Amino acid sequence: MAYYCSVADVGMRLGLDSSQRDRATTRITAAIRRATITIDQTFRDYGRDTPSREIAETTLDGAHAAGATTVDLTSGGAFGVPGNGNIDGDSFAWTGRAGNQLTGVTGISADHATLVTVQEGEFAHVLREVCADLSAAYYLEDESVFQEGGADGGLRSNSLRQRAKVNLRRIAHLGTVD
Repeated sequence: MAYYCSVADVGMRLGLDSSQRDRATTRITAAIRRATITIDQTFRDYGRDTPSREIAETTLDGAHAAGATTVDLTSGGAFGVPGNGNIDGDSFAWTGRAGNQLTGVTGISADHATLVTVQEGEFAHVLREVCADLSAAYYLEDESVFQEGGADGGLRSNSLRQRAKVNLRRIAHLGTVD
């Protein structure tokens, strides 16, 4: 099963160092699984297809201007055809791929520098943040059951959960950029 975020994403939200993340990997992974299910269900509740789990990621091979009709990638083999994605959060669509170049590109609204992140999945960058917030909230809530005086963890998990739910409802309602 593919998830919308990683243990490192959640660990960063929680302020865990790498050894703490390693010790908590199993519990964090369980929280990520719950967050992924929540994300998929929210999209279904809005009558939308679930977001793509087949998300490819690479970087731009060269700078690209707003309105570009092709996008050169450092490694484009994992990108589907046709597809939707984002360059550093700027959503766009493409109709073809020739090697490491996406063709028939529409929707690029800003200039982008060489080596900026390109992701397949138009909301990939937002879903990763939502997933990390939800997963961190679930993790904190689960951990507070085993710790005395979990009030501060409860408050933190509430704010993470609230932020994630608001953002998730917004993107589920929006659906696509097409």
